[in-house]
Amino acid sequence: MNIFIIGPWWVWKTTTWTILANKIWLQFIDLDQEFINHIWDITDYINNKWYEQYYKQNSNLFLSLVNKYKSNYVFALSSGFLTYTNDLTQKHLKIIKENWTSILLLPSKSLKESTEIIVKRQLSRWFNLKYEKEKEKFKIRFWIYKKYWDIKIFSHKTPNEISDKIIKSLKIKFIL
Repeated sequence: MNIFIIGPWWVWKTTTWTILANKIWLQFIDLDQEFINHIWDITDYINNKWYEQYYKQNSNLFLSLVNKYKSNYVFALSSGFLTYTNDLTQKHLKIIKENWTSILLLPSKSLKESTEIIVKRQLSRWFNLKYEKEKEKFKIRFWIYKKYWDIKIFSHKTPNEISDKIIKSLKIKFIL
């Protein structure tokens, strides 16, 4: 089994998916962490090379990782992953649909509630972010996020509770 996870920045993807991977005995890969490990710090890369170069490089990394890790993985995607150019988005979606179960994680079905939760978390951790800019970026991505996934999880509970909800949605039985 392979699982792709997407959601906004600070939806607790990494923590939730690490817990999930351990509960269902799959390995966990975080695309953002792989970018940092193999290429450069994401913020520094974007600041020095521009966002367009970042998403192209991130796409190349994604493709190489998908070819390398073919089974038994939970794979967390970058928050803006499906907001790149349409051709890249379609290419990525094709790979995801062919090979993986896809799961979306958002704190709420409501745009307003999700925006408030996510932007509040972002601003509490990064001091140089601007509220209005992050709010508008999230509002655009919210509708993109909701569009594509096999399973949609809406919860702002703890990562452990969210992972249990995912397991229930996947109907996976395992021995702890």
